[in-house]
Amino acid sequence: MKKHGTLLLLLAVFLLPLGLAKLVLDLNWYQGGVTNRGQLLASPLASEWLGLSGKWQLVYLMPDECDEGCAGALFNLRQIPQAVGAGQERVDALVLVAETKPSELQAEFLQGLEPKRVPEHVITQLHTLEYGAHAIYIADPLGNVMMAYPLVKGKDAVLAQGKDLLRDLRRLLKVSKIG
Repeated sequence: MKKHGTLLLLLAVFLLPLGLAKLVLDLNWYQGGVTNRGQLLASPLASEWLGLSGKWQLVYLMPDECDEGCAGALFNLRQIPQAVGAGQERVDALVLVAETKPSELQAEFLQGLEPKRVPEHVITQLHTLEYGAHAIYIADPLGNVMMAYPLVKGKDAVLAQGKDLLRDLRRLLKVSKIG
């Protein structure tokens, strides 16, 4: 009986961790290590017109009426390219507006940023993304929009989002050989 007890104990020592690991994975108790702070898009948007600059781009679609979330996004778009540091020439902030002339209200919010007028089909294309016009997107130098930062409200939330965006962008610049 002692032989069987030792054998069963030895089997339990090796099989119990395997069983527990399977249980943890099956019940989704384990969340894999995530290093990015933004939301990776389930279906990235590939766009030739974004790839023409050959830079990493922060893309934001300017709404008709700029609210608190829009003002926070524009603040981050002004700050982040400067905060990148040595890779500053590899990053560009891109504020998209409809081809029609921006209103005076929009012009007031856009100080320090150069808006890019785009046709309606481009705006429609961006609205198909998961967050639509309610996010700042990162596009790689090849024109793939791949990561989103949904708009936030409140000074602290905007600053935290800017830090997250900057951290992810620096990591992308460090590991990327393009752009």
